[in-house]
Amino acid sequence: MTLSNRGWTGGTNAKPAAALDIRYGSGLLKRDSAHWPRYGIVTSPSALSAARPSLTRQPEGIAHAQWLDSQHQRDLSRQLPDDIELVVGLGGGTALDASKFVALDKAVPLILVPTIASTGAIIHGVVANWEGRKIIGSAADWPWVDCAYVLVATNVLLAAPHYLNTAGLGDILCIYAGVAEWSWRAQQKSGPPLDGEAAADLEEYLENLVRGFEQSLDQEGNLTAASVEHIVSSLQQRDGHALPAAAASGDHPFWLALEQLHDHSWVHGELVALGALMIAWQSQVAPQKLVHWLERCRVRVRPAAIGLSREQLRRGLAFVPGYMAERNIDSILRHQPIIGARFDELWTYLESV
Repeated sequence: MTLSNRGWTGGTNAKPAAALDIRYGSGLLKRDSAHWPRYGIVTSPSALSAARPSLTRQPEGIAHAQWLDSQHQRDLSRQLPDDIELVVGLGGGTALDASKFVALDKAVPLILVPTIASTGAIIHGVVANWEGRKIIGSAADWPWVDCAYVLVATNVLLAAPHYLNTAGLGDILCIYAGVAEWSWRAQQKSGPPLDGEAAADLEEYLENLVRGFEQSLDQEGNLTAASVEHIVSSLQQRDGHALPAAAASGDHPFWLALEQLHDHSWVHGELVALGALMIAWQSQVAPQKLVHWLERCRVRVRPAAIGLSREQLRRGLAFVPGYMAERNIDSILRHQPIIGARFDELWTYLESV
C-alpha cells in the first residue's frame, strides 16, 4: 500500500470528496482486514466493540480517541507502536479525524472505517487544529491526509442506532440554512439579491436526497444496506452542491460555539441541523420545509431528543454573537441574536416540531 498525498499544512490540497475510493458491502471488513499489514487502530470503545468480531486480523495497537484536541491526537500517536505499517480509523467523526493526524504523524497509509455515518469526517481528509474545543486557523493552515480508501461495512453501520446514521443526512440538509442566510442578507441590503434559480436547484437536490432515502427503507420502514450506502454516497456528493459565498451560513459556527462554551460534544449532524433550523426560523424562510425534510430522514433536532437542555441552548445562543463577531462570521445568529423573549418563542417552536 503506497503512501498517499498529505502534508502538515495546506488542507485545501486534500483530495476532493468526489474523488475518494469508497467501498461498500456486508462482510467487507472481515475480508479486507485479513490482508492488512501490521496496523494500529484509532477508535472508541463502543466502535471497537461493534467491529471487533469482523476483524480477521487483530491490530498491533489500539488508541482510543476521546476528543479532537490536537495534543490529545499527538498522544494517541505515541500510544501506537512505531513499526506499524498502516493506521485504521474506526468509528465516528472523532476517531476518524484523529486517525488522520496519527497516520500523518506515523508516516503510514490510512484506511477509514466508519461505524456510523453521522458526519462528513468520512469524506474529508483535512484535520483541523484544536486547542481543547477551540478551533485554530483555517483549512489552508491545517494538516491533511488522503486516505487509501474508505471501507463502509454496511452490516457494522446497521448495528448502530438508526439516528447515528441518519444524522449524516442532517449534515447535508443543514445547507438549506445558506438559502435562509442569503435571503436575509438580501432583505437587509447587506448582500447580493438571492439567486432564485440557485435556491430552487438546491431545494430540488435536497428533495431528491430525501426521496432517495425513503425509497431505501424496507417495508417496515427500517434502514437497509441501501440506506447506509445512500447516506454515505450523499455525503460524498454534498460538496458538489455548495452554494455561492453569498450563502455562507452560521450553522457550523453555532455547533463550534456551543461545544466550546459547554466543553461537551453532541452528535454532529444533529447539532448542525438544529443550527440550520434556527437560522431558517429566525430568517422566516420556510423553516417548516426543513422540518419536513428532517422528519422524513429521521434526523433528530428537538433539543430534548439530542440531549440539549433549555439552559444550554439559551446560554449558547447568547454566546454565539460574540463568538461570531470575533471570527467575522456574517450570520443572522450574530446580527439578530435569539435572546430574551425571542428565545422563549424559539423554545416553544422547537418543542412543537
